[in-house]
Amino acid sequence: MRHILNFAGAAWLVLVSGCATSSTDYSRNAEPAHICHVCRYHNDLACVCVKVTESTPKTEYQGQTYFFCSEDCKMTFLKKPEKYLPRH
Repeated sequence: MRHILNFAGAAWLVLVSGCATSSTDYSRNAEPAHICHVCRYHNDLACVCVKVTESTPKTEYQGQTYFFCSEDCKMTFLKKPEKYLPRH
């Protein structure tokens, strides 16, 4: 139950801060914003929201592009992607 509450709190914070996967940040630079699923899984709220630039680490998995806050998160994701993806 505690894990669910932690996740719910993290999800609420992400929504309040205006970051969501595949959304666009309409600030001055208008760069797309995405969620680092590895950081979200580990409740690392400082790195959850990723501003996408040309140098942002990314990978393709099952036909979808995923972005990460660091190369370390990208490598962690590639080891076991299913662990970090949202469950439907």
